[in-house]
Amino acid sequence: MSREHAPTGKKIIIIGASSGIGRELALRYLERGHTVGITGRRAEKLDEIRQQYPHLAHAKIMDVRSEESLSLLDELIRETRGVDLFIYNAGTGSQSKTLLPDIEMDTLHTNAVGFTRLVIRAYNHFKASGAPGHIAVISSIAGIKPLDEAPAYSATKRYVTHYTSCLARKARRENIPLTFTTILPGFIRTELLQRDYPLSISLEKGARLIFRAIERGKRSVILPGRWRPIMLLARLIPGRLWEKM
Repeated sequence: MSREHAPTGKKIIIIGASSGIGRELALRYLERGHTVGITGRRAEKLDEIRQQYPHLAHAKIMDVRSEESLSLLDELIRETRGVDLFIYNAGTGSQSKTLLPDIEMDTLHTNAVGFTRLVIRAYNHFKASGAPGHIAVISSIAGIKPLDEAPAYSATKRYVTHYTSCLARKARRENIPLTFTTILPGFIRTELLQRDYPLSISLEKGARLIFRAIERGKRSVILPGRWRPIMLLARLIPGRLWEKM
């Protein structure tokens, strides 16, 4: 039975919500009575959410690697009658020890090109509306220091973090009332995680921490907290020395 409430809350768009973190975030917002637009490549997964919350959930089958994603985002914003919070969660990544071109290029087009295309659209939408807005992006601690086992994943996550920082600076200079949140999670046990890594946490806990950080309007946060001193130490290691380790 649906636990749906009247649509009196915020209007939220989540790019990449058919599974994992995006799906958990969508359900958390829907349970609180917010209108949520969700995207993903798996129609059946999106339909499960839409059927549970037929008056609050709006869905579009979307491949962020395609330019069609722009028109689909526009349609979704019209269906949700605006957007207060835009979350970019779509992402992929695999180990590529032998530098397989298919893995590297797919990661690049999803995590960097697709991200840029859609976050620009969201930024310009908020700029045109003049109303306060919030852009939240899911990066990774993998973007803090180069990882040789997953070069494209590590590099694109660093790009996501840096690009979002550029937009935050741009919005401030242009006097656009935008809040930015960059989430840098450690290992969260989703479908993307190929094995049980040290210090990994459950999907439920990871989504709860991310949800809380977004709702508090955190500018940038490493989650869970146990990773913060580890990443602080990693940042102190000179690049040349890191490459030799």
